[in-house]
Amino acid sequence: MGPSVLRTENLILQVETEASAGAVLDLYKRNRGIFDRFEPTRPKDFFTKDFHYQHLIREYKGYTDGDFLRYFIYTPSSHAKGKIIGSVNFNIKNSNLGPYAEIGYKLDLLYQNRGLAYEACYNGIKVMEEYYGIHLFAAHIAPNNYPSIRLAQNLGFFLNSPESLKANVNGYDMLLDLYILDTSDTQ
Repeated sequence: MGPSVLRTENLILQVETEASAGAVLDLYKRNRGIFDRFEPTRPKDFFTKDFHYQHLIREYKGYTDGDFLRYFIYTPSSHAKGKIIGSVNFNIKNSNLGPYAEIGYKLDLLYQNRGLAYEACYNGIKVMEEYYGIHLFAAHIAPNNYPSIRLAQNLGFFLNSPESLKANVNGYDMLLDLYILDTSDTQ
């Protein structure tokens, strides 16, 4: 299990419990227009505090079980106010190639284009390497999500062209491209 709080040069990355359901809901409400364009269709009760309360309970269990890690992203000033500005998460899986992690990330529109998502993802990947022994990462990205593609490429991910995943986004089926990062040869 990785650290529950990680301080980087500009950020505080923190695992949250159900006590933060209101702050998580606030992040999604503030960014509904930007996040909904690329995320799976949400259940009807997604924009309720109870949904996030229950979801955070499951996520924290995944964290303590060692198969899931979500860091909520704060700046030092937003942390003091309890305002989450994004998240980076890792869903740990096994394949015939060994363990790998699917990465997901999101950042409040007001904090984008400052290198903060890169900083959060980069440091999250380092935690996965050091504490979980994971060196293979996968990201499923919509082909028209150019900021996410740029971020993944800046982190060293490459497009694995023959692979894709079908997802329902805003009620429509969309093929997501698979991007891969293998850090085992950079050790």
